[in-house]
Amino acid sequence: MGGLIRFLGDILKPLLTLLVTVVGLAFAVSVFSPAVDNAIETRLPVWTRLDPAQDRVRAWLGLEVEDEPAWWQFWRD
Repeated sequence: MGGLIRFLGDILKPLLTLLVTVVGLAFAVSVFSPAVDNAIETRLPVWTRLDPAQDRVRAWLGLEVEDEPAWWQFWRD
């Protein structure tokens, strides 16, 4: 029985590593490229649940483009 569990562990460990690596890289690329993010979302609709995390990472990295106030709103800071 112990040999079977070890055998299954030896098979599942690389598959899990591959899955985590692919999802992690896809997340990193989707943070930097909205076009890739849209492509992933069209093929995998559940990916939209990661939007809050992507927004947080973009804000943390300073990738969010803040709209500058119009010239007549100079008193707002």
